[in-house]
Amino acid sequence: METGNRKNSRSAPSAKNGGTAAPAKVIDWAGVEKAYCGTRQSTRDIGKAFGISHTMVAKHAAAKGWVRPSKDQIPNPPPRKGTAELEPRQERFVQEYLIDLNGTQAYMRAEPGTTEKSARTLASRMLAKVNVQKRIAAERSKTAAKLELTRERVLAEYTKLAFFDMRQAYHDSGALKLPHELDEDTAAAIAGYETVEMDGGGKDAPPLQVRKVKWADKRAALDSIMKAQGWNKSDVGTAENPLVLFLSQVQGSALPVVPDGREASE
Repeated sequence: METGNRKNSRSAPSAKNGGTAAPAKVIDWAGVEKAYCGTRQSTRDIGKAFGISHTMVAKHAAAKGWVRPSKDQIPNPPPRKGTAELEPRQERFVQEYLIDLNGTQAYMRAEPGTTEKSARTLASRMLAKVNVQKRIAAERSKTAAKLELTRERVLAEYTKLAFFDMRQAYHDSGALKLPHELDEDTAAAIAGYETVEMDGGGKDAPPLQVRKVKWADKRAALDSIMKAQGWNKSDVGTAENPLVLFLSQVQGSALPVVPDGREASE
């Protein structure tokens, strides 16, 4: 007589002991190959789509000699849902917003009939949406790439304005050089150049030509460099929009224009 507890165990059915074996998983390797060789999906994404690990995809591709397409052979895959896809009204807002970076006005143009008070609130909510922020960033990057705008290039231009030597614009005699006589850095520091004819002062005296030069604002350029490099302690902790700052830098100044060349008071 047997005593004690005895666990009842059952062996998994198999073809050997007369049971029915579980069917082997069928992998659509033709589909995997098509995804691997015809798209730019990662091996992890391909594995998920076909229910296998990314390691299996990579090993099988290596064994079969599959070749991934180059970037210029196929277009970029469409954005995934929940990332940069926008509703029509959101797309209209983004396109209007990129014109002048004014959320309230952009919303009023995108949705005619909206009051300014409502547009201010609704634009703030729109700009808080992650997919809207991503689309704005994507459009900004597209514009920068098209115009070959980089942070280094913008800072290089500001450096020309901030550290130009005004003496390079004059001959040793003190006469102002003509535009084609200026070197590249000095020419970049000139915001305006005008030739004005004046009365020579006598009956038969030829008219006098006076050339007026408007120099770039060195202080504004230096301030923009300080902000871009994070050296301006007064800006620490502010909620300044980096998109607005970048575009204002590209346009030439991050400070308001002051008439008559006077410096703005603090």
